[in-house]
Amino acid sequence: PAELGLPPPKPSSSSPPLTRSFSDKRQRFVEPSGPGDEAAAATTTERPPEAYELRHFASMDELETPVWLLNPRSRKNVWGNKAALSLYGKRSVEDFRGLSLAHCEGDFAKPFFDEAARVLSPSRNSSSPSAGSSARSQAARGQLQCRLPGLGPGSPQLHYVFTVRFRGVRLLSEASGISLPSEVCLVTAESSLFNSMNQSLRALEMLKSSPIFTFLFSTEGQLLTANPCAVTFYESFFERKYGAASRTWVLDLRSILCCGDWDETVSYPDNNGPALDPSVQAKEKKAEKLLEHIQHVLFVEKFESFRIQMKMPKRRDPSKHRWVEFEMWAAKDPITQLQAILVNQTNMQETKKLELELKDKRDDLETRNKQLQVELKRAKGHGAKGSLDLDNTVDKTIALLDSIMAGKQPGKEDIQRLKQALRTQNLRAPNRLEEMLLSNKKGFEGEVGLSLFEMLNPKGLKDVLAQPLSARENSNAKKSLSRNSTMDLDTEDEGGNEGGLEPASEDGVIPRGIDQSKPVLEVLETVDDWLFDAFKLEEVTGGHPLSVLACHLFKRLNMFETFEINETQFLHFALKIESGYPVSNAYHNRTHVANVLQSMYTLLTKGLGPEVAGDEEILAGLLAALIHDYEHKGVNNDFLVRFQDDLALKYNDRSPLENHHISAAFDVMLTKPYDIFANTSLEVFIKLRKLVVAMVLATDMKIHFEVLGRFRLIEKKLGRLSSDPVGSEGCSSPSAEEAQSGSADSSGLQPEEVSLALQVCLKCADIGHVYCDSSVHLRWVQKLEQEFFAQGDREEENGAITKSPLMDREKAGITKSQVGFFKVVVVPLFASFCAAFPSTAPMLESLHRNLKLWAKIEEDQLEISEVFDVVLSD
Repeated sequence: PAELGLPPPKPSSSSPPLTRSFSDKRQRFVEPSGPGDEAAAATTTERPPEAYELRHFASMDELETPVWLLNPRSRKNVWGNKAALSLYGKRSVEDFRGLSLAHCEGDFAKPFFDEAARVLSPSRNSSSPSAGSSARSQAARGQLQCRLPGLGPGSPQLHYVFTVRFRGVRLLSEASGISLPSEVCLVTAESSLFNSMNQSLRALEMLKSSPIFTFLFSTEGQLLTANPCAVTFYESFFERKYGAASRTWVLDLRSILCCGDWDETVSYPDNNGPALDPSVQAKEKKAEKLLEHIQHVLFVEKFESFRIQMKMPKRRDPSKHRWVEFEMWAAKDPITQLQAILVNQTNMQETKKLELELKDKRDDLETRNKQLQVELKRAKGHGAKGSLDLDNTVDKTIALLDSIMAGKQPGKEDIQRLKQALRTQNLRAPNRLEEMLLSNKKGFEGEVGLSLFEMLNPKGLKDVLAQPLSARENSNAKKSLSRNSTMDLDTEDEGGNEGGLEPASEDGVIPRGIDQSKPVLEVLETVDDWLFDAFKLEEVTGGHPLSVLACHLFKRLNMFETFEINETQFLHFALKIESGYPVSNAYHNRTHVANVLQSMYTLLTKGLGPEVAGDEEILAGLLAALIHDYEHKGVNNDFLVRFQDDLALKYNDRSPLENHHISAAFDVMLTKPYDIFANTSLEVFIKLRKLVVAMVLATDMKIHFEVLGRFRLIEKKLGRLSSDPVGSEGCSSPSAEEAQSGSADSSGLQPEEVSLALQVCLKCADIGHVYCDSSVHLRWVQKLEQEFFAQGDREEENGAITKSPLMDREKAGITKSQVGFFKVVVVPLFASFCAAFPSTAPMLESLHRNLKLWAKIEEDQLEISEVFDVVLSD
């Protein structure tokens, strides 16, 4: 038959055409079907047995079903496939042919041979092509269930009942010389029991090889059976736990559940777990309660399955635990036919780990969502003030600890908020700052957010975005900028008058070597104003605003007498420092430093006041302002690091500009004729230097949030101090021990707190133009934009593939980024400073006026040339 893989029979004139069964790919005959089958069969032409050569049957050797050719007349086999030879215990076809079945008698042999003969009888007895066609058609095949004749006494299949199928086949003569009958019967034999046993053996092997622990327990939890890997693991585990010689343990469902870590979270994914009493600590009692619950769920409530997830001993290291899942089903013991529990134990360590991570993220998102809702309500209630929420990780941690110390139990949301914050790298920076700056949202579009991120991020934008360097840029990085442009300390300013200075005046505010004309004095009379214009001072002093202002302030504050500083020597020093600010810098020049010096003076005298800033602190503050940008190169730190400048190499990429400002200025300060502290005690000089160094280093915007975050911790303390003088009610004076050790000054502040206040004071002064008159402020921003564009040009000259954000003169500059800068940097900084020193509130009002101006410029999309018209119209 074609089902067994035989090739198509030789064509015969009387053979009916073959048809295809589209239900499978094998070719077979199709019997008549449908209405009128019997009538069709009665008129169908006789279909004689198919004709084959013996060699055609060779392909049937690959079948697992025994197939052979039988001559029922002689009761001899003609051919058999390998499965048939194996069934009869023969090694070759010749041996199979030699097997005589003539002696086979019995109840099962006679029906076997009779059915085979009946299949062939129509072709032998037919004399007419049409006679008995119906019978012949029906007799072409036969089927019988019986034992097989001819099997040896030791055959395992001797007593099996086979399903035997017969089919008539006509053999064609071959040139092999073998005498073959012309008609034989094709026999196939299948044992249902044999196939069932095969499947059972395969299922058993699959169960034995499976790495998944599989058990069958009785409903009381007794072990009925388990696959080998499960038994081996738990037996070895209990032997290690109780001792190999001890058999006090029993391997059952209770003992397996007791191996779990019940101290960890036990979860029920289907939410149908038991309500365990938390007061019950014994694992045995918990396992017993759980088993009762499993019985109820599976056999009473008839749940499809029951699942529990818990930590169990690891296979390789049972001393450690991993997450597993037990899944249980109602089953039946095939031996006793009683109810049983089928259990699978599967490893889900990675799945559980991912699940817990997703849960943490979901909790974080829920917490953040609630935070945003609170912030939204606050914004709607109070209006947007344009500032950034400054709550950073340190603030959150301290606030939580304070609440615990006060006896308050922190809520889950507070803990989640702190947990989320602790994942940030910069613990002092406002949470989600990076997300906001790089979000491309309004106010931080395009390069605006990138520029702020590069300025404020200690790692820098290049580290985050990993921008590549061109071959030319790599080459030029070796050619240090410092080697080409380091300023000679002995170079005098072109406009200076150091060679012919007159002796200092004993009565005047300004030494006689400084211009004392009326225009100069008129501008100097405004040094106490919040809205100071350094550009006017530059104009009236002929390009010497810094030296004139420095001498004026030192004389006015009586610094010369207090610290025994020679006025003429100080003038030499001031002019030398002024010469270190090149006029080629559009922004970081002597006029900028004069503006910072005036702002520092105002903040020290009107803000910090004598409660925080004594004579030494004021001298250190003015000196820091005077030198804070000394020998500035007109580029930022990122430029120096990017192109491996000498300063970056010297200071290991850590604030190279700020470190150079300090080092170079003190080098001048200790060199004659500029050694202004020649008559000052070493103790005072060391204190002054320490304060100056800390202040100038704090101007590096990379550590902006670190400095501001620490300052906010003492903000309230400073605010109370500014409101209530020392010794008044509500302020504590320093202890005798602190006063004696010098760990606190007369105000009760620690030295590091005073230094921190001075650092933030200089930071505010460094961008003091933000609270200047709008027209003055706009000029400063325009000059800074020009300097940024100049740096972009130098980057291009050095072969940079891309220019730094906002430094490409072909694109929008920083005049398009001021709203974002105010919100992220300016407003939070000055708001904190003014909260600590309330007397400085007027500058906060001016600052917000300029912020509104920039918001209008951004909203109306005005160009810088149009901005001045807006200011004048206002």
